[in-house]
Order: sequence, then structure tokens, then C-alpha cells
Amino acid sequence: MAVVASTVCGMSGAASASPRVLVSKALAKGVTYRALYDGTLPVHMYALEFKPGTRATLDTVLSGAQIGTFARTSTMGTHAGALAAINGDFFTWPARPTHQFVSNGMPVLAGQPGVSFGFRRDEQGGTIGSHPLRIRAENPSTKSSVSILAWNTKSPNSNDVVGFSTYGGSYERPSRNECSARLIQPTAIRWNQQDNGAARDLTVDKVLCSSSSALGVLSGSVVLSSRLTGAGATFIKGLQAGQTVHLSWANDMPGVVDEISGNTMVLRSGAIQYPPGCSSDLCHRNPRTAIGITAAGAVIMLVVDGRSSASVGLTFYELGKEMKALGCVDALNLDGGGSATMWIKGMGVVNHPSDSSGERPVANGLVILPGADTAEPSPLAPV
Repeated sequence: MAVVASTVCGMSGAASASPRVLVSKALAKGVTYRALYDGTLPVHMYALEFKPGTRATLDTVLSGAQIGTFARTSTMGTHAGALAAINGDFFTWPARPTHQFVSNGMPVLAGQPGVSFGFRRDEQGGTIGSHPLRIRAENPSTKSSVSILAWNTKSPNSNDVVGFSTYGGSYERPSRNECSARLIQPTAIRWNQQDNGAARDLTVDKVLCSSSSALGVLSGSVVLSSRLTGAGATFIKGLQAGQTVHLSWANDMPGVVDEISGNTMVLRSGAIQYPPGCSSDLCHRNPRTAIGITAAGAVIMLVVDGRSSASVGLTFYELGKEMKALGCVDALNLDGGGSATMWIKGMGVVNHPSDSSGERPVANGLVILPGADTAEPSPLAPV
């Protein structure tokens, strides 16, 4: 591990007033870790740079096979066989990421849009912005279609249709007093015509409208549910066993099959999004985790220590300023506070989580894999 005494602007080591580079280490070709220090506050920061076009890949990870189980960032990184990992989105009980989340080409959660980061499946660039996840179901037999209001996040209201998959586990699933259609035998994923989402066909297994029974989600299946009456119920009741349903999603993030979200952009097109005098509770100095994209397409992941005299944390303005100093043009604030964690293979957790109990279990994260993501599908061309 090399200890240096330079300052950094971008991850190239070019001169800047702050921060100083304390440690620099290449984790793989195109993947660099650096420990940074800005003595003007003071604050300790930890940055990962991922350059596209190398053998390494980015991937999103959930804390478990289904929502409902928290996991430490170090555990998720280890289980993924990753080079490095950072914590992801904010979360609510039971280990549910707060905002939309897509993994391996299929929605895991959709409800609160938030601000999202997505990296192209071809590993050639990423997107950060407010791109709500739009999910739609179509019945080709009747040429009728319906928007899916939520995915593994809530029960249907009024005329709505919501979706459930095996990611919902025992916490998010169809209930009584609903009309539900279970869809099975999914075909291969295909890009949509705009290359900003994907789709697959499924077969209707069973339709059940009942005040006393609920339709279960089988392994690999999807269940669409509505209230017993209303526009959503009309669509569900129009489905018959053996029919095909076309299920699609789009988020205006070209070529993306993995997406993770946070609550706000701190840097947009090179402009810091919060003023120095921001007085909101969210703006107070805290430990932070952020992800940004440079003009050259590199991804910068930053974790910031806070809540101690050695490192006071950053405000949103300061976080935007530091991400800009690292070369980012767009940057997103992920979950911070006691959740802020960076783990590196062979080094362990490199920052100092602020919880007295140490590293906090979280709901999802982002990892850098040493090679190809073998679990990630390669969507077929649209038809």
C-alpha cells in the first residue's frame, strides 16, 4: 500500500487545494482506492474509482435473497466475491430499500422513485438522475394494458394494479380481498425499442378473486393484484389461464439492467445543488456515502467519516464540492450516517462507521466485481 503526500483533483492526483491523498492502491486494472483527508474541516474520506472498459464490472446487491434480512456491506461484498463494496439506499423495516431498485434486468422494488444510478450493461457509461421506474402489463389477446403502480412495496388501492415477485418474500405479497393473477414461465429478457428498459412474456397460471383467500407467489413467478372491483380488477379478470402477458419496465436510463437509488443529487452537470447555508436537517454535517460520474465516464464512490472530532462529516454543499473536486459532473447522495461503509477485499472496512456497535447492517449495496457479472442477463434485441 503506497502512502503519498499529494493533493487530488479527480482521481489522477493533479493539484488542488484539497483533499490530500493519504493512501493510494490499485485494486485491479481500472479500479483504484484512495484514502483522502481535507484538513480544512477536518474530514477523512475514502474513494473508489472505476474506469469503464476494463475486466472489472459493477453490480447491485440486495441484503438477502428476499427483502426482510439486513446484511453488513462487508458481508454482501464477500458473498458477491467482490473487490470492493459500498452501502446503498436508505431503508425501512423490514430491510426494504426506500427507493426503486432493479437487479439483473428485473424490478426488485418500485414505489418511491428517488434519484437513481444505473450503469450500462456493456460497462461503457452510467446515468444519474430522477428517472421513475415505469412498469406495464399488457394482455395481447385483448390488446388491453395497465400501469403497475408499485412493485413489492404496497397493496393495491382503488383502481390500481400492483406487482409482487419472489423478492417480496413473506413481507410483501398478495392478500385477501384482492383479484390476483399469477404469471409463470418467463421468457428471456429483451430490450425495449428505446433501449431504456426491458420486457419479457409470461404465461397466466391462475386467476383468483377472493375475499377469503390469497394467491401465493411461487418461485420464479410474478403476481399482479388489484382490489376486487375497479379498473385494475377489470384487467385482472380479463386474464385467463394459458394466456400470455407482456410485462415491461422502462426508466429512461439507456442500456441499464441494474439500478440503485438514493434521495438527492448533490451535483448536476457540474453545478453543486445545495447552497453553503442550507439549514435543513438533511444538510447538517454527517457521515456520507455518494456516487458520481465523471465527464470521461468513470464512476467515483465516496464514503465520508463523521460525528467525531477527527472527522466531522460533510454537509450536502460540501459533499457536492468534494465530488466535483474528484472530477464528477453528476453525483448522488446515498444512505449515510451510521450506514456509511466502504469495504475492500483483503483490507476489510476501511472507513470508521459512526455507530458505537461498528458496521451497520443495511438493505442493499453496490459492488465492484473482479470480472464479468455471471448472474446478469444479456437482453435480446427488441422485436
